Amino acid sequence: MLRNRWVKFLLLYLGGVVVSLSQLKLVPIQNELGADLAINLSMVSWLMSIFTVSGIFLAIPGGAFVTRFGPKKLLVGLMSCLAIGNIWGAFSKSFWSLLISRAIEGISFSMIIMVGIVLINFWFKDSSSGIATGIWGTFSALGSMLAMNLFKPLAKTYGLRSLWLIIAVLSMIFLCLYLFLLDEPRRRSQAGSQADKGSFKKAIENKGIWLLALAQGCMAFILFAFINLYPQIYTQLYGLSENLANSYTGYFGLFGIPFGALAGYLIDKTKKGQVIIFCSFLLMLAATFWMGFLSNSFTFFAQLFALSAGASLASSCVMILAPKIVKEERLIGTSISFINLFYYIGIFIGTPIVTKISDSSQSWIIAIYLLSGVGIIALIAVFGFVKLTKQNAVL
Repeated sequence: MLRNRWVKFLLLYLGGVVVSLSQLKLVPIQNELGADLAINLSMVSWLMSIFTVSGIFLAIPGGAFVTRFGPKKLLVGLMSCLAIGNIWGAFSKSFWSLLISRAIEGISFSMIIMVGIVLINFWFKDSSSGIATGIWGTFSALGSMLAMNLFKPLAKTYGLRSLWLIIAVLSMIFLCLYLFLLDEPRRRSQAGSQADKGSFKKAIENKGIWLLALAQGCMAFILFAFINLYPQIYTQLYGLSENLANSYTGYFGLFGIPFGALAGYLIDKTKKGQVIIFCSFLLMLAATFWMGFLSNSFTFFAQLFALSAGASLASSCVMILAPKIVKEERLIGTSISFINLFYYIGIFIGTPIVTKISDSSQSWIIAIYLLSGVGIIALIAVFGFVKLTKQNAVL
């Protein structure tokens, strides 16, 4: 077993990046995949969104799974699902077979965030948990950057299905590393397990968790709609080439990486989590609306930076603040699972809805207004959270 907690965290983080790569591998090759399967982009968008459907059903029982099996065994199981789904997908020749394989892959994403936070709170229970949690929240951003810059050239050189095989190999490597090198909290006693049976009911009685869940769901709706559709918006609305559009989208992930850690640092040092989370969601809303009014390369980069920073800060703030407003430690896993339910729903419905709105209206501007409306709902939820926590003096 490894002793250094930051080395253990690095292994956990890199595994999260592999899960993110699996989720986002279709984004840079969606046109080629559509041609290969003889389907339109709306159907490709379902292949991207179906990855999170498992999370909708497994987010809530995820806390119970951690209690029953332990986070280490669950993590190994998640990487196994990732390997199986990618091996299946590598040999799938039809839309429906690939759709099923994507759902199997998605089981890994359904609980990876919650399992990671449980392990981080165990490894860093004495200090630095905010910074570690903030960094953990950036694995999707790093995965996005790598996918947008590496997968298109790899697919051109080795074929579309090579991406599935690469991720299958990586997932099996991390499966073995987790099995032999990571530790975990001791299993609960039988009495403790009995006490956890009513944890879901107690967790959702917390109004602050509901507000954070709504805000996180809206954030995921916006974030993954942009991650999946940025190349289409750039090419169809602004006339950029496909290569340039993919390159810009890759920067989106790069810009977001430092801000998760920054959120943890600011909250740990300033103790002003309410101010930081509100400003983060406000920045995300402003950047979302700005997407419809770009004019030159500077505005392209500035909007990418603002949205990436805002979304990364917002997501990290939710994950950092949620455990702080939970009254009992045993409710942390269940509370995070409930927040993740909204997160997965937001990812699942975001891209297909925005794509449908754009196709129906023949306008990306209308779709961007829809995304801005979702951002307003998120900001209202955060405002309610700030007001509630100030009244109860929780933070």
